Amino acid sequence: MNDRIDRQDSVATRIIDGSITIDSVEEFKDLLKAFPNNPRLHRVFADRLLEEKSINAAEEYKASAKLFIEAGMPLQAITCKIFEWRIIRPSKEEGLAFHSDLCECNPQNIEVQKFFTKLAYEEMIALTAKIVPHNYPANSMLKKFGDEENELCFVISGALEETNYHRLEADEKVKKKSTTNLIESDIFGEIYPFEEDKLSESDIESITRVELLKISKLKLTALCGEHPNLNLLMRNLCKYRFESNRERHSKTIRKATRHQLPMQVNLKIFQEESGKPPLNLSGFTDDISLGGTCVVLGAKYQIGDISHLTGKNVKIQMSLPIESISLNILGIIVWGKEIPVEGKNTAIVGVQFKEINHVDRGILKGYCFGSEAEQNLIWSLWNSLMEK
Repeated sequence: MNDRIDRQDSVATRIIDGSITIDSVEEFKDLLKAFPNNPRLHRVFADRLLEEKSINAAEEYKASAKLFIEAGMPLQAITCKIFEWRIIRPSKEEGLAFHSDLCECNPQNIEVQKFFTKLAYEEMIALTAKIVPHNYPANSMLKKFGDEENELCFVISGALEETNYHRLEADEKVKKKSTTNLIESDIFGEIYPFEEDKLSESDIESITRVELLKISKLKLTALCGEHPNLNLLMRNLCKYRFESNRERHSKTIRKATRHQLPMQVNLKIFQEESGKPPLNLSGFTDDISLGGTCVVLGAKYQIGDISHLTGKNVKIQMSLPIESISLNILGIIVWGKEIPVEGKNTAIVGVQFKEINHVDRGILKGYCFGSEAEQNLIWSLWNSLMEK
């Protein structure tokens, strides 16, 4: 698989992709306290509330859309708005306010993301009324060679494999040409020019669970006929297609996943009882940002109900594997959970940072957002450490 698809798991990522489930709404709220600015977690929580037919799902979709806008991901923001507006029909003022945010968004350097920021208000409303979200599990064949090209698909999340073929004119046999990956903010569907009938020249299969926004060629043709600017934007988007997009995605996605870099930590958990010594535990980060981190404590600790640690103040010491630097940060445990890993129960806690000095903040920021070469070195050092 292409190295654009990150192989390093994190607790947040496993919750987002569905491999870990949160048992209750209250547990999810505790998780969001540790990661209040993670749009994907808010989106997963909104989906959970929607399954329970809770009206509160609309507010979570709204919160997620706002955070996606701030992250420069208008495609994902629009998806959240589609769900929100299905639950509560928006006023024109609300629609205009979102459109204003969309236009002011500083999108990631991806043409698909930029496309949505260039829509006029009427075009945005018309498109969101016709485009439909779809979810597919891993290993689903979404398109086969020779299928009619009758829809345009935007990849909201997940990864797919596209196997391209070409036909040998001599005997009309087909031969595999190349295999590439499609990830979020890619598009597929050869539907332009609208007046031409085309057949698929590739197989497209989901590698992971994926979410798509899909619109039929028929509906899109009608919309573009009504909105000339939309027709121009769509023509440019379809012409742009894939190749330059992939190179730009690679850098963007690696930067977005650097928060999952591992780091050894020691936790000093202060006990509320007078005279009781602090509880000292060690582990490693499974997801980290400037606001907090998940810490995997492992199966060796027998500390009873892990949720009892929620609300306790901690001092967390982090050792950077790339250089001999330790950070000391004060925080609070906002959630605790046990999950099965390789047949053993593994304790995990979420720590929200409370106090971090200016120097340590600068070091941590550089660690999370360093150059690609630095990130590769960090992983190499970490893997070497784990093999000892």
